[in-house]
Amino acid sequence: MSGQWKEILDADKLGAADGIAQLDATGKLKSTQIPEIDPTNISGILSASQIPSLDASKVTSGAFSSSRIPSLDTTKIASGSLNADRIPTLAQAKVSGLSTSLAGKVSTSTKVNGKALSGDVTLKTADIIEEVGSLPESGLIGEICAFEGKLYVWKGE
Repeated sequence: MSGQWKEILDADKLGAADGIAQLDATGKLKSTQIPEIDPTNISGILSASQIPSLDASKVTSGAFSSSRIPSLDTTKIASGSLNADRIPTLAQAKVSGLSTSLAGKVSTSTKVNGKALSGDVTLKTADIIEEVGSLPESGLIGEICAFEGKLYVWKGE
């Protein structure tokens, strides 16, 4: 029979540069034997677990879902206007310039029990509670009247 011997494995080339790669105990190539791959030569779809964390400064286009946007400190809001539903209810004392901005908004010809709203209004009991000559036979729950120097409130049954 004619033929020749051909070398099938040179042990010196195992795991060596320009040699033969070796598998680790899990059956995968050793990381030291994997060459750098040009990203343009990669195709297919990566799973989320294969994608490393990415610094936000690397994102240059697109839009984040609201669940990916952290809470923002109000000191970071430097322009624009908030919608009314984004503004919490405030105590009147927290609003500066309120009396100035309300000036002229209430007509001074409006009266409460004959007292004009042009300045401070002092209401006395007689201004808001009716003085009666005799206690009425009926009333509305919570209604108050004055009779013979005493106050009476109508209570339902």
